[in-house]
Amino acid sequence: MRGRTMTATIETYARPTVLYRYRSFDVGTLEDSGNSAANNKNLQREIEALLEGYIFCAPYNEMNDPMEGLYRSSRKASQHPEYHRFIEQLLKEKIYLGIASFSETWDNVLMWAHYADAFQGICICYSMPKLLGDLSSEHTFSRVAYSNKPYYLNLPALKNDELARAVLSTKHLDWSYEREWRLFAPQKGKACHGRDAILSIYLGARVPKNVRNEITGRLVNVQIYTTKVDDYTITKKRNPRVRPVIMQSVKRRGERRP
Repeated sequence: MRGRTMTATIETYARPTVLYRYRSFDVGTLEDSGNSAANNKNLQREIEALLEGYIFCAPYNEMNDPMEGLYRSSRKASQHPEYHRFIEQLLKEKIYLGIASFSETWDNVLMWAHYADAFQGICICYSMPKLLGDLSSEHTFSRVAYSNKPYYLNLPALKNDELARAVLSTKHLDWSYEREWRLFAPQKGKACHGRDAILSIYLGARVPKNVRNEITGRLVNVQIYTTKVDDYTITKKRNPRVRPVIMQSVKRRGERRP
């Protein structure tokens, strides 16, 4: 009797050291008025998440791609006696999961246009090792696979305990420019991490002045960069910090120094 042969595995040896998350405030044509930034609920929610150290994970059916979660089944899989039970379980798992999207790049023009309110939003740089160390074991990261066909559900796939995450890690080839990684949470809501997981923040080239002031004024412990469009590229520049003015008393004539 021959010994059982071990099968090959798929491993991700090259992991990114940083991931980027584009965020929009829906500022639209916001005028530079004194109270506009303070009253912008989306902006305040994003600042709160950065200050408190969490990433909001949304359900897949609230995402912008109507093809999210699609799959195609093989004939053998669809004829399996437990097929319908598997599909019901898959649907439940897809609905319960929370998802947060990241990218491998901060200077993608399409990402700024689509996910950062036409360059009026921000891009947050996260430390991948810090996120992996801070988040609980119920959270997982997955690199999105792009294809011209939905996830293929065959007989071996029915035995996959992470089937819902596998289906939701497959997107149409047209989305490949995103270079996306996904954070999966066991349910919708906040995925908490340490504040040092945030390395820096990039302000979009069109961020209104009052929004920029609100961000730099409140996120004083985070390195912030301003960006600008330079020909067909996006460049960044470290945002200068305003140092506090230390008032010194004026020495009166004849007064000795202590």
